[in-house]
Order: sequence, then structure tokens, then C-alpha cells
Amino acid sequence: MRILLVRLDGIGDAAVCIPLLASLRAAGHEIGVALTTRNADLFAPDAIVAQHVLERIPWPAHGSTPETTARARAEIAAARYDAALIASEEPEAYALAAGIPLRIGFSTGWTRPLKTLWVRARVTRAIARAQQPGAATLHEVEVLYRLGTGMVAAPQPPAAAAALRRMLAVTPVPPRSGILFQAGPKWGAIGVDAAPLRAALAALAPRGVRLVASPGDAAAVEAALGVAPETFANLREWVAAIDAAAQVVTVDTGAAHVAGMLGVPVIDVFPDAGFAAQVRRWRPWASRFAALRASEASGGGVARASEALADGG
Repeated sequence: MRILLVRLDGIGDAAVCIPLLASLRAAGHEIGVALTTRNADLFAPDAIVAQHVLERIPWPAHGSTPETTARARAEIAAARYDAALIASEEPEAYALAAGIPLRIGFSTGWTRPLKTLWVRARVTRAIARAQQPGAATLHEVEVLYRLGTGMVAAPQPPAAAAALRRMLAVTPVPPRSGILFQAGPKWGAIGVDAAPLRAALAALAPRGVRLVASPGDAAAVEAALGVAPETFANLREWVAAIDAAAQVVTVDTGAAHVAGMLGVPVIDVFPDAGFAAQVRRWRPWASRFAALRASEASGGGVARASEALADGG
């Protein structure tokens, strides 16, 4: 079959689909992806047959630009997909898949009856999922894997990084060294201010730290930390940088999930509130990791966790 995955979200949201995509490929299916400019080019070019990219309208507006939406719809129609796996909740995700014979998406059950009825009117198969993160007992990878029921051979999502990294990288595993430190506003948003970040960078410096940020965050990161972060022209360069690191330090962002699929150990920092549920749902999938509360990171926990992880802890 030729299958379209619709994932109109962020980098991490696309990365947690990798076990599903890897199993679909292993079952002999051809995979296309509908993405946004936020997560386009995440997947290795030889892992997919097509990529349809939409440019999102800046927040607080919703949806994508008319021009990119029209182009993506035309490309999808020309590709003649047999099935669509709709991993996003946005109405436009369902609209993109409207002409595909088999359409599989999530409903929230009767806790949100109007939305469930709306979804069921637009898919040929609806899969119920927990609406509240605290109620979920599964990792997000396991939830998304259910979209492929009947299309994959393995009942459980693969968790071997050696196989999963092929969805992200076209080259063998490189020599890995140093620590990639992903900086950005989400650190402050969860309660870790600049002072403990500067202390963590200083403590990790003897092992070689590569401070990185998205281009849009670079100026704010430099102002807060006093160091200009490295930025990348595209996601392919960023993925390669993560793949070359011995460790990644990040808040719960796309960097954690990409590193997890590549098999790179992760220091992953989560908000204190709902910590256990968030770790259960969003931990790096296929790599060793240390999960820290934001309060622990503020108290010097990043350097301690990094040393323990490097020692095999």
C-alpha cells in the first residue's frame, strides 16, 4: 500500500511516529508524509517516497497558508495514496486526507461527543485515545502505533535504535563525542532560569559542550547565557549534530525524541507538575536517558545526571 502520514505539528510530534513508520516500511508499504515548515525534512530522504509541506499561519491564527495548502492537496491527489494515518488533531489534517480511500484517525471518545462525531464523519476507522495526559498509561509512541493496526506485522512498536535511526539518518553511526545542549525559551517556561543553565554549561565544559538553538531563539539564548549558540540551516544538519553527540541535554522538546530514535543518551528535563505522567508518555523511546524535574535542573542536577549517564547509570 501507499500510505500518507499526516503530522501537522512540531518536530517531536513527528519523531514519535518513527517506530510506526519503520514498521510500515518493514511491512512493504510506501510512506509519504504531510508536514509543516516546522518539521519538514526531519525524515531521511530515502525513508519516504514524498513529503508534502504546509506553511502554518502565525499564531494565534490557525491553519496553513492557502497557497501551500492547495499545493499539498494537489500533490497528495497525484500520489494516489491508498490510506491516510491522521496523527494530528487540526481540521485541516482531515481535509488533506479527504480524498484517500482509507482514513484512520483518533477520537477522544464520548468525553467530547461533538468532536468524536466530527472525527467519525471524516474517517473510515476511528481509534479512541485518552484525552488527558495523566490518564494515559501508554507512551505516545505506543498510542500512535495503533494507527497502523492491521498494516504492520509487529504487535508492539520497535525499540531498537539501530533500526529506527534509518528513518532519520542515511549514514552509519558516526563517532560520538561531547554534549549537545539544546537551549531555548522552554527552559524558562518550565521554571529553569538562566543562572543554573550557565552553571550547567560551565560544569559540562570539560567534556565538550555544543550549545545549539533554533535560529529564531538564538538572540534570546545569547542574551540570557552570554554565549552565541550554534544554529543550523535546516533540520538535516541539526539531526546530524545530534547523531554526532555522546549526550543530549534538553527540556522535553524535539531534540529529546530525535536523540531517542538515534540511540543518543538524553538528559531530559520536564516540568515538576505531572512529572511521572509526562515521563511515562514522552520519555526518549529507544535510548538511555535520565529524566529530571525542572527543580532538580535548577539545583545542579543536569551535571550530576550527565556524569551518571556517562558512567552507565
